[in-house]
Amino acid sequence: MTQPPVTGFYRTPVRVHWADTDAAGIVWFGNYLRYFEEAEDDLFRALGETRLALRRDHGILMPRVDATCRYRSPARAEEVLSIGIAIKDLTSRRIAYQFEARACGDDRIVCEGEYRVACVDAETMKPREFPEAVRALLARVPALTAERQSERGATG
Repeated sequence: MTQPPVTGFYRTPVRVHWADTDAAGIVWFGNYLRYFEEAEDDLFRALGETRLALRRDHGILMPRVDATCRYRSPARAEEVLSIGIAIKDLTSRRIAYQFEARACGDDRIVCEGEYRVACVDAETMKPREFPEAVRALLARVPALTAERQSERGATG
């Protein structure tokens, strides 16, 4: 069930709030993981599900098992970032996401990252396979990404 290489990102805008910054007025590094999670939430909503619904309807949770970030350029309060999310790899029990944050004004890369989530039973927290309905949902991500890119005239 491995995906082909990432060819484009599903994108969602995130405004940097003053509370997101450190004393120097630059986004505090830990907030990028929150921005990435916001993009993941937005992706699932665009697919017609929320992660709360996945728990309720399928009895699964998707905890993060590892995460990395590479900081490339500072972002400051009131900037709008375009957060891109793509599925880098998908197995029966894990999803590896790839992310990038770009400044909307000049398209510079601000941060790149990845994290992996595992599928676990919501009650026991034991590993399990993604339910078929969730696999079908995830299979729609490339088409949704392409549709979103064509609507915006974006290339990636």
